[in-house]
Amino acid sequence: MKTRYRADTPDDMMKVSQFLSNAYSKLKRPNSWLIGRWEFEIFFFQKRAGVLSQWERYIGLWEYENGELAAIACKDGDFYFQLDTEDPEEGLLMEMFEFIESLSNSREGVSCKLDIPITIPKLEDMARNRGYVLLNERDNAASITFDRDFPVVIPPGIFLRCGEEVSDTAKAQGHIMAFNYPGTVKAQEVLKYYGGIREAPHYIPDLDLSLVNEQGEVVSFCNVFIDELNRIGIFEPVGTHIDYRRRGLGRAVIYESLNRLRSMGIVKAYTGPMQPFYERIGFEIEVDMNVWSKANDPEEVPY
Repeated sequence: MKTRYRADTPDDMMKVSQFLSNAYSKLKRPNSWLIGRWEFEIFFFQKRAGVLSQWERYIGLWEYENGELAAIACKDGDFYFQLDTEDPEEGLLMEMFEFIESLSNSREGVSCKLDIPITIPKLEDMARNRGYVLLNERDNAASITFDRDFPVVIPPGIFLRCGEEVSDTAKAQGHIMAFNYPGTVKAQEVLKYYGGIREAPHYIPDLDLSLVNEQGEVVSFCNVFIDELNRIGIFEPVGTHIDYRRRGLGRAVIYESLNRLRSMGIVKAYTGPMQPFYERIGFEIEVDMNVWSKANDPEEVPY
């Protein structure tokens, strides 16, 4: 069937989420994003801060004549193509390349970076033919299956909390300290707008876990979205306060989440990109992505 491009709108959120879920069902593995990353992008900061429209301009949708989605291009630092096949039509891919290149070319000096799963060699060949070069960078999706109970060891003086039991301010501060950006403009914004994640369609309070110290500070945390169709969980976000690392807190809060997921009938969970910590606690890389880059051409006309 023929496809046509159109811009994303706020009304497309659930349509895209359903496409990502269906794509996983077809491929039996992530293409790149899962529903957790999509909803995190929207609700963690952008929607409450009123800047969602700025992010949405980097999203392109391609639909079949019957209105069903065929593909999506989106951006989180790098660009990503969301596809439900590993043998996409070349004409469709060409339009997607033109879309992301036009957005990069609209800002002088900005290169176009695209993360491509190694399972789609056609896409890599097209990138190479369009002048992209392979960078020494990688992205990936890591997974863990539930074939056992996971031991949860929480040290004295640390307490498990979930959902509304922890304030937005404490959660925001926990995120700031986990990713080490206190005192920045970004920290001020996160403190002001944190909490929108609870508005996400697939948010579940019992899977929004925090470990807090005796002062009520969040010292480790994770949230898990659930894709019920595929019986998978998606961790987004995950972090541990920089002063509380190497105490087993990250392992404890993730393992508690895995046990809860297993009791709900979920069979696998995803995170990414892979880090030594994730590998130590049992995650394995499931999908590798290469990063390709093309220098911008300011003479090209935006899409």
